[in-house]
Order: sequence, then C-alpha cells, then structure tokens
Amino acid sequence: MKDAYERRALLLHLADVLEAVNRLVKYDDQHRTVHELAATDHDLARLPLLEHVSARMTSLEFVRGATGALLDWPRELLEPELNREGLAATVQSKLFAGNPDGWRAYVASLKGEVSWFGVGVPLPEANEDLRESSNQTDADDPAVAEDVAAGAAPLADEQSGKGRESIETSQRIYPTWPWKP
Repeated sequence: MKDAYERRALLLHLADVLEAVNRLVKYDDQHRTVHELAATDHDLARLPLLEHVSARMTSLEFVRGATGALLDWPRELLEPELNREGLAATVQSKLFAGNPDGWRAYVASLKGEVSWFGVGVPLPEANEDLRESSNQTDADDPAVAEDVAAGAAPLADEQSGKGRESIETSQRIYPTWPWKP
C-alpha cells in the first residue's frame, strides 16, 4: 500500500511543477532567472524544486527542462512496475546537470514521502554548462521542427490510441492499478 502513496506524492509533485511552469510562462520573461521570479511570487517560492535548481537557470530553461523531465511521469506512474531510477534520472539530467548540491537537496526534499527517489542515480558532475546539457530539447532540433510543420502531430495522436480499450468496457485498463481495490 505504501507504493500507492508514493505514486500519489509524485503525482502531486508533478502538479506543483506544472503549476510553476504555467506561472513562469505567464511571466513571459525568458531572461530572468527562476530564483529572481520566485523572489517576487509567493506561489513560486513555495515549491522547493525552484530553490534547488541552479541560480543561473532562466525561466525558459526551467520550462524546457521541467517539461522534458516530467513528460513521461503520468504514463510511468500508471505502470504496474515503476522504473524508479528512470523517473529520477530524467529530472536529474534535465534540471540538475552540473548542480550536485541542488540535486542532493531536491532528493532530500522528496525523501520524506518517496524514500526511494534518487537511489541509484549517480550525482551529476559539478560545473557543467547547464545550457548545453540539461536544457536542450527536441524542439531545438530542426528535424523535429520540420516534422511538426509537416503534420507529424496527427500520427502521434493515432499511435497513442493504439492498444487502449474503450472506457465503456467493464474491464479496467490497468488491472493492477495500486490505488484501486
């Protein structure tokens, strides 16, 4: 039963991060750092993650890193067997590359509710350039931009529906879903 509470804690954390991303996007200030913006917004300041990222990370870099890091969390958290190391590793690589102290503090902030978070993920090396390693996204890739312009999005929609049952069937999609009896 502890697994269900840990998954719930990670989903709530995901919601907090998405709220922070939404607030940062509304500022529409790509050049100010996350720390500067959090100092002016009480709701941003309450999220420990923002305290732990690099002091040099801009809001745009955070938005790109956070969305890249947490993109697969909802799907992963619904799987019967969690890829615990993978969940943490994506956050570390996208938001904490070059920031081992921030990574340690972030992991410690989640350990109270999710004791295994960060276990098995090696510390990032210090002094890496955040702009190169942790925030490069597929959107920066010209080939991806061409695919999107050419209409690759409908293909993704078609693929995401494959293998899913109708919600009107009596069988559950996830028979071992941990928080359902």
